[in-house]
Amino acid sequence: MRHLRGEVQLALDRLMTELGKSDAVISVHSQKIGTEMHVWVVLREWSRAARDVVYEAQLTVDPEFLLEIHLEDSADEVPADAELMGVMRA
Repeated sequence: MRHLRGEVQLALDRLMTELGKSDAVISVHSQKIGTEMHVWVVLREWSRAARDVVYEAQLTVDPEFLLEIHLEDSADEVPADAELMGVMRA
């Protein structure tokens, strides 16, 4: 089980690094629900290009390890108990 947690953390770290390259991403939050890792990405804009950045990042860094990704336009939409992984842009 410890190994799996390490793999999940590495996947999240790689995703954060990739998402940090985009001006469209404001913040990233995560929470394990059951056996799945959920990630909420708060976007600055709701364009298709901005949304595609998130999915492309996931496929670039971990095509075999898919996270349950939720796109939001406000941090108010993220569950209160989700962990803030990082703020990219204010």
